[in-house]
Amino acid sequence: MAEFVVSHQLVSLDIDFERQVIRGVTELSIESKVDELGKVRLHCERPGKVWVEGVETTFKQRRPETRQHVVNKLLGSSEESDLEINVYGHMRVQKALKVRVEFYIVRPSAGLVFGRDGWTVYTAARQHPSSARQWMPCADTMEGRSTWDMFISVPACTGAMEPMTVVASGELSSLVADPRDPRRRVYRYVVSTQTAAWALGFAAGPFVSACALDGRGLEASGGGHNARLRQATVEAVGGVFAFAARGYDVRETCGFLPEALAFYSQEFGAYPYASYKVVFVEGLGGVVTCASLTLVDAGLVHAAGEIEAAYEARRVLGHAAAQQWFGTHVTAETWADQWLVVGLAGHMAGQFVRHNLGTNEQRYRLRRDMVRLSHADVNQKPLSYPGQGPWTAAEAEFGQLKAPIVLYMLDRRMLRGGVALGLARVVPKVLVAAMGGDLGPANAVGTAWFLRTCRRVSGVDIADFATQWVYGAGCPVFHVGYAFNRKKLAVEITLHQECTNTHATAPWARPQLFAGPMTARIREADGTPYEHVLDIRREPTARFEVQFNTKYKRIRRSTRRFHMRQMAAAAEELNINAEVLGLDDADDSNIALFGAENAREKHDWRVVEWGEADEHSLASATFEWIRMDSDLDWACVMHFEQPDFMWAAQLQKDRDVVAQLDAVDALQHLPSAAASTTLMRTVMDARVFYRVRADAALALARLATPQLSWVGLHHLVKIYKRRFCLPPASGGSGDDEALNAPRLPRPNNFANISEYFTQLAVIAALSNIRDRYGEAPPPARRLLLQALRFNDNSENVFSDCRYTAALVRALANCVISSCRFAQRFSLGAPEDSVLLEIERVRKLDLLVPSFQNVVTCACLDALVRLAVVQHTQPLLNTAMLCAMADASACVPVRERAICGLLLHWGLRDKRAAHFFVALASDTESPVVARTTARFVMLAVMLRAMSFGQQHSSLLFQEQQQQGSDLREHIDTDARLVGGLEALIDDAWGDSPQLRLLLASAAYDAALDPDAHRLLALLHALVYQVKDSTIPPQPVASRKKLKIKVGSRKARRASGSRKGSRVRSSMSSDSEDTPLAAAASAALNEDEFVDIGDSYGLPPIAGTRPPPIATSDRHMDSPAYEPPARPEPLEPQRDGQQTPSVKVKLKLKLGKTASPIRVASPPYSSTLPKISSPLAASPDRNRSPSPAVKPEPALAPVASSRAPTEASEATASGISGDERKFLFRLLRKLGRHPSAFPFLGPVDVIRDGCPTYYEVIKHPMDLATIKMKLEQKKYPALSDFVSDIRLMFSNCYLFNPPSTPVYNMGKEVEAAFDAEWEKLKHYQEKPKADPAKKRPGKANDASAKRSKPSKKKPRVQDTLDDPEAIIALLDQTQPQKPQEVPGDWHSMCRRILLRLQAQPTAMEFLMPVDPIKQGVPTYPDIVKHPMDLGTMRKKLDRHQYHNEQEFYDDVKLVFSNCFLFNPPDSMVYKHACALQDFFHVVWKQLARGGDADSSLPPDLLMNEAALNRAKSIINKLKLDEFLWPFIHPVDPVALDIPVYFDIVKNPMDFSTILKKLGKKTYKYVAEFVADIQLIIDDCFLFNLPDTPVHECGKKLHQAAFNLLQPDHWDRWLAHP
Repeated sequence: MAEFVVSHQLVSLDIDFERQVIRGVTELSIESKVDELGKVRLHCERPGKVWVEGVETTFKQRRPETRQHVVNKLLGSSEESDLEINVYGHMRVQKALKVRVEFYIVRPSAGLVFGRDGWTVYTAARQHPSSARQWMPCADTMEGRSTWDMFISVPACTGAMEPMTVVASGELSSLVADPRDPRRRVYRYVVSTQTAAWALGFAAGPFVSACALDGRGLEASGGGHNARLRQATVEAVGGVFAFAARGYDVRETCGFLPEALAFYSQEFGAYPYASYKVVFVEGLGGVVTCASLTLVDAGLVHAAGEIEAAYEARRVLGHAAAQQWFGTHVTAETWADQWLVVGLAGHMAGQFVRHNLGTNEQRYRLRRDMVRLSHADVNQKPLSYPGQGPWTAAEAEFGQLKAPIVLYMLDRRMLRGGVALGLARVVPKVLVAAMGGDLGPANAVGTAWFLRTCRRVSGVDIADFATQWVYGAGCPVFHVGYAFNRKKLAVEITLHQECTNTHATAPWARPQLFAGPMTARIREADGTPYEHVLDIRREPTARFEVQFNTKYKRIRRSTRRFHMRQMAAAAEELNINAEVLGLDDADDSNIALFGAENAREKHDWRVVEWGEADEHSLASATFEWIRMDSDLDWACVMHFEQPDFMWAAQLQKDRDVVAQLDAVDALQHLPSAAASTTLMRTVMDARVFYRVRADAALALARLATPQLSWVGLHHLVKIYKRRFCLPPASGGSGDDEALNAPRLPRPNNFANISEYFTQLAVIAALSNIRDRYGEAPPPARRLLLQALRFNDNSENVFSDCRYTAALVRALANCVISSCRFAQRFSLGAPEDSVLLEIERVRKLDLLVPSFQNVVTCACLDALVRLAVVQHTQPLLNTAMLCAMADASACVPVRERAICGLLLHWGLRDKRAAHFFVALASDTESPVVARTTARFVMLAVMLRAMSFGQQHSSLLFQEQQQQGSDLREHIDTDARLVGGLEALIDDAWGDSPQLRLLLASAAYDAALDPDAHRLLALLHALVYQVKDSTIPPQPVASRKKLKIKVGSRKARRASGSRKGSRVRSSMSSDSEDTPLAAAASAALNEDEFVDIGDSYGLPPIAGTRPPPIATSDRHMDSPAYEPPARPEPLEPQRDGQQTPSVKVKLKLKLGKTASPIRVASPPYSSTLPKISSPLAASPDRNRSPSPAVKPEPALAPVASSRAPTEASEATASGISGDERKFLFRLLRKLGRHPSAFPFLGPVDVIRDGCPTYYEVIKHPMDLATIKMKLEQKKYPALSDFVSDIRLMFSNCYLFNPPSTPVYNMGKEVEAAFDAEWEKLKHYQEKPKADPAKKRPGKANDASAKRSKPSKKKPRVQDTLDDPEAIIALLDQTQPQKPQEVPGDWHSMCRRILLRLQAQPTAMEFLMPVDPIKQGVPTYPDIVKHPMDLGTMRKKLDRHQYHNEQEFYDDVKLVFSNCFLFNPPDSMVYKHACALQDFFHVVWKQLARGGDADSSLPPDLLMNEAALNRAKSIINKLKLDEFLWPFIHPVDPVALDIPVYFDIVKNPMDFSTILKKLGKKTYKYVAEFVADIQLIIDDCFLFNLPDTPVHECGKKLHQAAFNLLQPDHWDRWLAHP
């Protein structure tokens, strides 16, 4: 029992978006339940100071010790508190007290997420305790509830001047300016309903697309039924609101929510809160349900014309609204009762589906879910059992499927006691009990209490039902047979029962037999259905006799009169259904008789009636059909067989959707021409429910076989041409034309939803047909190709993006199994150009993007599938996939692109493995991380199974000798283990970087839970780690932290010598497998990790335009990996010990979650941030460890060296200092932004340059040079330089001038030359004699360390003191941008922009037009014309080879002007002024008066400079004078049509922010040049003394002041 309760809690949050820091304070009103309360235990991640009744007190903080503790904490199964507060002496006087806790959050973890845009933050709450403790101190338990008062302070607007909005649980009480900062706003939300801490949530961001849904239009939608009551219910709610970012229209998506809330309130109980809010957040990847608030992924927003998206939105949002009743208001009493809350919410959502979409839709979905459940409930745990904990992701998915179905079956059992005795009476009683406090202070419902309530309401004993379906596992499997006893006039039914867990292996999946009533419905000869209830008992076999009510007679089915009567009866049934649905279509009135009255029509359509081939079987039938479980009371597998003509009669004449669905499923497994005719008539009849029509169309594909003369194909093609194609040009219906005859599709018209879904099903069915060669028949392929090529949506009010995507997938499916793909469907084929059509559609979607890029996703799916199944045609373009995998692309496109890259690259290459693991560790994109982690695990397993060899362990040999029964299983296990070991030894075993990456991800609480679980399993699987505590303590040393990681072969060898067998931890019984000690090494965010040729993507040569695809002929596995490059390593001698690997890690103070920054190639996405926890003491009272001194850089991975430098110099001829310099030089070259093509050897298949090794006979790259340097193969420095020069000469030989790779080679060579000059300067310096050093002194480094200096806050202080960590963040100086040699190309571009922005340059912006300008003699006088516009083109095309050529062209512009124009002309004077300005700018930016002066060094725009630039822009945007320069100039809106005639290079601050976000700037000077361009454009267009001109002057001065502290003002003109 809890010792105290929290009656009220106040929370105040101050959010800093720029640094992602949250400072907060909370005050808890605690009431004690005991006489002497000594300690208050709360959940809190980062506490600061604590006060009890205004007096500061001591506290202790606990931290998890093992990886399993971390997992339990994330899942919420750990009830242990994190914070113990000492309250001795405060409870003696009073039973209530106030506890105040200051806390802080730095780059928050799982409970709170900052969006990728930098201006959005939201809570990632779950419906169980685990997330609230991540962002505030609280009692985060299942039973804890209180009222709340939340104050949230945010900036008034974003950097783009968009207003900020905070939406939180509860009611908005006030919105005021922050008294400490008038530029911020404080939102106050009050939760007056008792609410648990884990049910709270909020979202803050630029939600400018907000709307209030007032519930209007309910009367029309509800058909007048209780419309006033619904309207009054919505008004009583207090308001329904929707919020989203700019560009989203949420009215169409959320318009039905008032109706949903009204339905729930009327049918079940009053809404528990005062209002309801829905917020659409980008990148959320799911649904987060909080009290009175729902956070939804923005991808769910759809326009008015989206059909499929509307269905999905109503399903998701309807279920989320139901969770306000059961999930946040009424919760589970224990973990064993969580199924009940989930099931009740699902039951309410199912009832709303029936109300909103109809009974047919609800029953169809229910039937399909029952089928899914019966096949999935194998080896699954029961819904409720003792000792149950929180559900994992897989268990939650299964529970959300099974729990609503179990409650539906319970409702059916209760209704047998009375029509009004079902859950419709129980659920309101539960809600009334919650309002009256009968469910306890936690408002929690338990399974036992709920079942007792159901028993009292219905009077039905449901104990056996609960034992079987709630406390038991599995589903029943029934095998039913029947026979008609003519003597007894009865139908004898035999039922054999099994369980889906009969062959299960899990200990909890015990097989059982089920009991309960089942309805059998027999439609007898007179057409009357008779229902019989069978009492199913827990017996394996049971027999039942069902009395036959009609006088026995055989049904005469073989006469034509009988067929006509049967079809007429079926037509009458359909007409009744049409009247109920309100349909009136004369064209469909005779579909049931289609082909029966017209002989010509029967011949053309190949109509075959029942009995034409087998009259005897039809004549012997005594009833029309039998239905087992007609009331849908059982979630089971039903094996029931009856003749096909009975199934056809059931399909045609039974009104129930479930009966029709069962008949369709049965007929597709009973192939015949008559069955195809029945299915064809079902598809063509618009009065049939559209989902049954779609299933019938898919079933027709199963009947397209040679044995039936392709009758299914014939019917599908005829249906498609009749319903969805234009009539033939020759006139008539076209029924008599051949199947191969071409036909144009009709223009799209999706107004009839039933026809639309039927059309999609027919398309999918045509693509599923296969001939004996495994190919789609030509008629089907040609129809689909024409449908895609001539798709016309010009007159359709609905979007066709899903339809186009379906066509693309169907077209790819047609050729997916073709064994002659390259010959018949290649890019050069004139007729069947499948790939060309797919590529055309993809490029069209780039120009006009579809909803969520569904067309592009379909094209990528098609290309990936085709690339996997065929080996001769290259399809995958790695450059295109890399661009689509970038973080700027939408999430579905990124998922497909990553899948394609994984299939193409595989995981054997270390750089590819690092890339994919880094994507799976992306905390900013949880959906992509989850998908990538799943892809990686699948690829690992597939590779292990595909390439694994037999295990040689004695354990496996002994098991194989015990018997043949276990041999196959053991062989599979051995193959899996052997394959994993081969993968790890060959690719991953000697990669400490990958190990560090996986270890950091396994401890990163900010990761998506599913991705976190998969990566933790992958880390344990690959490295087989033992138990260890987390996080490791800081090393009490001022030296670099060195961790020795031996090779895997050495570890395995040592393990085998000890006689122990190392098995994969995937099969281990231990669940508490922690991570390596290197997991918590805190890396500096702003510095670079030197990884040599690792971490980056495999190099893309870029030397030639890549083909449309790059694949390999031997891609025979989904986990295909390109062949490994042979490494020229020396063979290891026998007995030689494997050298250890040293990983040098650098720690920096003040970083809580320090991501690994990795160099990203031009086409790759920026590798995501990976945070690792700070090392901290688990006990606050423990003395802190000494702080670790930050090192200037992270050292690379290097092989072990000899103990002395003298031996190194002897072996290689290069001194130790020179070797260190060469390694440092290689690291700098590898970090260069343009060094990407030179990091590793060129792969002609992967990089798309097949002729590379025909041109380059001696290839060379940085990885090979580094390897040779490590192996001491360079006898002199000249050999090292020769290899470097060889690498550049190869680049210039293969790549034409002015190509990207050629220019990148020039840039890297310039960087090498600059660094090599430093080595020469170092060698020329006189070296000091060590003997001359005084013996009493240490070296300079130790002397510097001995000097007293101003100490920075220690690591331990930053962990436990919020003021210290905030001060540290404020005081820590960012890393200075790295100076590099000046880039003349960038400098010339900046100068040219300055020249073009001058008023005196108007005459020189474009080439002289002698006719237009009236100077016909100009070409005769000026022989070499030049202008600034031509110079801009030459710069863009890289036609200048150095700055001297640029300088000469500028001089040529002025000399031409002086030559042609007289000195007293205006143009001459302008040229003089512009020439003077050019000399000033050239001197400023080039530091010299002429072109021969050396260029000044440039500053690279690294992470620190990027953050500083963003800070400067944000500070500028706060000034009042910046309003003219925030957004691009709109000449139409501002009525200045000549603006772009004057200003040739427009610029604004929103564009600068976008370029900063995309990391477009390479140098700081380019960023400053854009600010200068804004100022120059302002002065160019606006006259002096105008308001905008004055704003430009103020901007110039403010920018100069902000740039001056960092010395960035040297690139800005002095004001």
